[in-house]
Amino acid sequence: MKDLLKIIVLSNALISIGFGNCDSDEVELWDECYSITNTTWLGRINEGLTGEIPSEIGQLTNLVTLKLQYNELTGSIPPEIGNLTSLVKLDLRYNNLSGSIPTEIWSLISLKELGIQKNQFSGTIPSAIGNLTELTHLYLYGNQFTGSIPAEIGNLINLEKLHLNNNQFTGLIPETICNIDMSFYSPYIFDISGNQLLPPYPDCVAEFVGYQYSEDCGSNYLFDGICTEQADLDVLQKFIDNSSETINMEMDDNNNGIIEPIELGTQHWWDGRLTELNCNYDLANEFTLSDLGLSGEIPQEIGTLDSLEILWLEDNQLTGPIPTEIGNLSKLKYLIMHHNQLSDSIPSEIGNLSNLEILKLDNNQLTGYIPESICDLNIVFNWQNNLFGENFAVYNNQICPPYPDCVDAYVGLQNTTNCELASDTFNPIPLDYSLYDPYPNPFNAQTTIQITLPIKDVMIVKVYDVNGSELKTLVHSIFDSGTHTIKWNAGDLPSGIYFIRMQTRHFAGTKKVSLIK
Repeated sequence: MKDLLKIIVLSNALISIGFGNCDSDEVELWDECYSITNTTWLGRINEGLTGEIPSEIGQLTNLVTLKLQYNELTGSIPPEIGNLTSLVKLDLRYNNLSGSIPTEIWSLISLKELGIQKNQFSGTIPSAIGNLTELTHLYLYGNQFTGSIPAEIGNLINLEKLHLNNNQFTGLIPETICNIDMSFYSPYIFDISGNQLLPPYPDCVAEFVGYQYSEDCGSNYLFDGICTEQADLDVLQKFIDNSSETINMEMDDNNNGIIEPIELGTQHWWDGRLTELNCNYDLANEFTLSDLGLSGEIPQEIGTLDSLEILWLEDNQLTGPIPTEIGNLSKLKYLIMHHNQLSDSIPSEIGNLSNLEILKLDNNQLTGYIPESICDLNIVFNWQNNLFGENFAVYNNQICPPYPDCVDAYVGLQNTTNCELASDTFNPIPLDYSLYDPYPNPFNAQTTIQITLPIKDVMIVKVYDVNGSELKTLVHSIFDSGTHTIKWNAGDLPSGIYFIRMQTRHFAGTKKVSLIK
């Protein structure tokens, strides 16, 4: 019997060599019996194991450590491994395993160490890898993984070692990788070399990506190490073609007068797609071109740039309508086209831009009406200052009332000379605003200002000293039509002359007050 049965105790696991004679509470793996409930550690290292990993391994639901490295195992990882919800360490390196990684692995949220390097695994790494937030060691090198590195890798903030080298990863390295607090400079800790990853690289790893096989862009265009889609470049070329009379040709002497699409303003690209087009005159003058003045119409083909997030075309000489195709740019966040010569109505398709945060169309020659669909946008319609001046601006155009309720208070001054011809319902905006004399005046502590608005409007009331310096904003808000009372407590200000200034979209007035203490 001793020759037939040998009892081995491994970390509280009862393992018997049973040759098919395992008990009902055991599972047979590679001619050995393992207790289903008591086995927490299973190590078969460099034992010449062959064949596939048995699906029965999924019965060891209390397994914490599984080490099968340095064997000759083949086939794929069985999906039943997903049953090992207590697994902390999984080491399958240096075998002949193949196929894609089963999705069940990405649900093993207790995993801290995952080593599957030096096999023949293929397929992509899904975003679900971000579920393994406890991972400290991730070794995927020496396989045939393809596709891009998912942005969710940035969720693995506990990583101490990350090796993705010598695969076939393509695209860009996600910026989220910088979320990982890791010493990227050490190849023993971080290695991503031997792939096909494209620049630009995130700053945290830019010096440590090693050699990348990024020369082949297929049918796309390689510029400065970045593979870009030719279709997006064709749209840039269309901008140039429409502006051929105003582009400064001297900038291109080195290219024999041929203007490359990539030289239009400044661009940002992600995974081969254009995400930002910045043809602002001042910025382009500083960073890109000696003289940039886009003219002509915005090409209809702009609707194909469905990865575009920022379109910044202010201070040019663009003419014609805003193309309806702009409604296809579902990822657009900033649409900035003020100070051009754009005409016709704002297209109703603009309401499709559900991600829009900034819309600036002021100082053009836009006519007609603002579409009601503009209220479908998630823009905060106000005049609050930000990096771009306002969230929303359409003033200094020729847009006719009535205006949609969501923007009625923010359309600003419009040239409505031709609006009567455009609509029988047009009613000129009354201009009988009233700013009454403050009382009391002079005053020794508090004075009151009354203001009458003929329409709902934005009203700003500020206090200035005799030198014109702004001291305080009393109100900056939307008010309904009617008479409104504003009180000013002078507080600790010294005696003297002060000015109270009121401003709306259509009116401005100033009153002088004397503070005597």
